[in-house]
Amino acid sequence: MDKQSFVKLRINRMMLITFVIAMVTVFGWIDPVQCAADIGFAKNVTNKVYGKSLSKKVRPGDRLFHNQRIRTSLDSGVDIRFLDASILYVGELSDLTLDNMIYDINKKTGTGALQIVKGVMRFASGAASNLNFTVKTANATLGVRGTTFDLMATSGGTEVAVREGAVQVNFPSGSKQVVTGQVFRIPKIGEAGFESSMSVKMKKSVSKMLRMLEVSPVDASKITVKKKNAKQKEDSALKKSPAENNATIGKNLHNILYMDLSYGRVIIEMMPNLAPNHIKRIKQLVREKFYDGHKFHNVISGFVAETGDPTGTGVGGSGTKLRAEKSGTRFTRGLVGMKRDRNNPDSADSQFFILLGDARHLEGKYTAWGRVIHGMLLMDRMRTGSPPMNPDYIVRMRIASDRGG
Repeated sequence: MDKQSFVKLRINRMMLITFVIAMVTVFGWIDPVQCAADIGFAKNVTNKVYGKSLSKKVRPGDRLFHNQRIRTSLDSGVDIRFLDASILYVGELSDLTLDNMIYDINKKTGTGALQIVKGVMRFASGAASNLNFTVKTANATLGVRGTTFDLMATSGGTEVAVREGAVQVNFPSGSKQVVTGQVFRIPKIGEAGFESSMSVKMKKSVSKMLRMLEVSPVDASKITVKKKNAKQKEDSALKKSPAENNATIGKNLHNILYMDLSYGRVIIEMMPNLAPNHIKRIKQLVREKFYDGHKFHNVISGFVAETGDPTGTGVGGSGTKLRAEKSGTRFTRGLVGMKRDRNNPDSADSQFFILLGDARHLEGKYTAWGRVIHGMLLMDRMRTGSPPMNPDYIVRMRIASDRGG
């Protein structure tokens, strides 16, 4: 290209850029805000609600975006609707950031995160059938699925009350699943634990929030469901389906494990002929309810899902080591085996793995003690990662022959 042609090309490009800028300025063809990640909108706003700065008020109908900050003044609140139709009510004197919310309308999956510095809120899940949502406070992290819950964050700690579904609460000293009708408090100083009802401060804050936003308040007494009723609901939700019954026909129920996830039941047939000592120890741990609430801390799609560590880190256990019981069984999809230290074959403890695909290279190296006979499709749904951002977990694990199994 000669010098004259090059100069003409630069002039033409400059003229095009000038034209585009003029069109944006005059006609407003491009709204810079529309380029951001739209995650929802403010449906209802009461009094003074602000965004990132006090000069930026949030008004009804305003779209909300990735990293959107929400701050409410005294006697103020906001009703937020996310893309998947999830609802977030925010009460007075609250400060939070909407990190993100991504909703795939075709797959009906939703992911997102929210950080709350202080204040009160209610979250209700929407259309996403597979929700991966995280709520973070100063001293706790909540893994959220299809659920409705109230949360209050103060300088003194975090309090969560689940109205429907279940929330996995992770805090510095451990992790607990909080289900319908339960209240869990994580103080800044002191021991976290379940409470018989919401604190007076939280009840007042939630009631005021709902009243301001013209939401029909639910009788606060409904959140204080007796543990017996909550247990009955859990048992009802985990009743055996016809397919589960068919999977265990003709089987020795003393060697059948029910591993209940929040979205279904996985059935494992134990094989005492392969690993009698391991089976004996696993049955002991199951009867002690050791595995209840344990996360799947390492999930690799098409390969493996690992659990059985009370710390959720992959390095914990029950404290009792087991000698290897190797066999010639094939390591194919659905096999259940014991995790151990790579350099010590006699170091298995409580952690176990379920193969999501064939792994013939592991044969003869790890102890195999069972096989999934129902529920592998549920295992395939597990969130992947090491650890996953919002891990799946064992709701409860029981031996079929035991009463209440």
